[in-house]
Amino acid sequence: MTALIAFIAVFVLATSLAVVASLENGLRLSRERLGADIMVLPAGASGNASEVLFCAEPVNVYLPADVERTVAGIDGVEQATPQFFTQTVNQSCCSVIGVTRVVGIDMKTDFIVGPWLVGGTLEGGALPPDGIILGAAAPPIEGGQASILGSVFYCVGTLEPTGSSVDETIFMDVNAARTIAAESPYLESVWLNVDPFDAISCVMVKVKEGAQPSAVAAAIIEQVPGAAAVCTSDLIAGVTSQLVVLESMTLAFLAAIALLAALALAGRFSSLVSSRMGELGLLRTMGVGRLKVALSFVVEVGIVTMVAAATATVCACLASSAIIGQLHTSFDLPGALLAPSAYGWVVCAALLFAVLLSLVALVQPMITLMRQDPQETLAKGGL
Repeated sequence: MTALIAFIAVFVLATSLAVVASLENGLRLSRERLGADIMVLPAGASGNASEVLFCAEPVNVYLPADVERTVAGIDGVEQATPQFFTQTVNQSCCSVIGVTRVVGIDMKTDFIVGPWLVGGTLEGGALPPDGIILGAAAPPIEGGQASILGSVFYCVGTLEPTGSSVDETIFMDVNAARTIAAESPYLESVWLNVDPFDAISCVMVKVKEGAQPSAVAAAIIEQVPGAAAVCTSDLIAGVTSQLVVLESMTLAFLAAIALLAALALAGRFSSLVSSRMGELGLLRTMGVGRLKVALSFVVEVGIVTMVAAATATVCACLASSAIIGQLHTSFDLPGALLAPSAYGWVVCAALLFAVLLSLVALVQPMITLMRQDPQETLAKGGL
C-alpha cells in the first residue's frame, strides 16, 4: 500500500512535468524556427490554419498557382513559397509508417523545410522529382526506397523534430505531388473544377524586417480575392494561451495530488508504527537508542518509497509520449520530443518530490515514536 501511494503520486507528477515540458519545447521551436510570418490559405480553409500549422490534417481546398507571384510582389513581403497538399496516407497506400500527409514544395523558394534538414542541405542542393524528405516522425526507410500512392520515391533527406505538422509530413517536389494527386482516386471529385497542375494549397510568407505582419496580411487579403491571410504569431499566441490554462490546471491538480498523497502516506506510516510497537519497544528495552530505532524505520519505508518512485518515473517517461501525441492531434497543440537531459531533469524532480513527500509524511509518526518511552511502547505493542 505504501508503494502504491508513492507510485501514483510520483507517476502523476513526472508525467505532467514531461508533457508540459514537451509542449513548451514544441511551442518554442515553432516560434523560433517556423520561418513563416503569414500563411495564405483559401478562404474556406482559414479555419483550419492551426491544423495546417501544428497537426497533419490535409486541407484539399486550392488557390490558383499565380497567387504565389501576386503575394511575392506585395509591399512588405520578403519571401514567399508555395505548398501543395495532397491527402493523408496510410499503410495500405504508403510504405512509410508514422507520417500522415504528403506536401509538395518548391525547393527553389522554400525557407520552411530547409532550416530543419539534418546536415543543413540536400545532396546536390535540389530536390529531385523522385526524391522525398521525411519528417522526424517517420522511421528510416530500408534501402532508401518508398512506395507512396502507387509511385516509387527515394529518401534524400530527413528533418529534425519540430513539434509541428512538419514531423508527420512527407515532402516532395511540388510537381511530383501534383502528379500523384491528379492520379489519386480519392481526390477525383476535387479535380472536377480545379486543375491540380495549376493549383497550390498555401503560400508561406516571410515579411521584411520592420514590416508589420498584420498590415501585410491585410494587403494580401485585399489584393488576392478568395484568399485568407493568417498571421502565425496569432496562432502561436492562441496556443500559448491554451498552454497557460493547461499549466495552471496541471499545477492545481498536482497540488491536490501532493496533499492527498502526503496525508495518505502519513496515515500509512502511523499505521506501520502502531503495528510495530512491540518490536520497536523491545529494541528500546534492549538498549537501542531512540535515533537508531527511528532511523531503521525511516530506512525501511524509504527503500519501499524510492523503489516505487523510480518505477513510477520510468513508466511516466514512457507514457508521456503517448499523451503528448494525443494532445497534439486532439487540441492542435505542438509537442516536441524531449532531449535526454530534459528527461534527466524530470527524473531528478520526481525523485526529489518522492523524498520530500516521504519526509513530510514521516514528521508526525516520528514525533510519536521519539516521545514514547520503552515501557509504554512495549505495552502498546502487547508485550
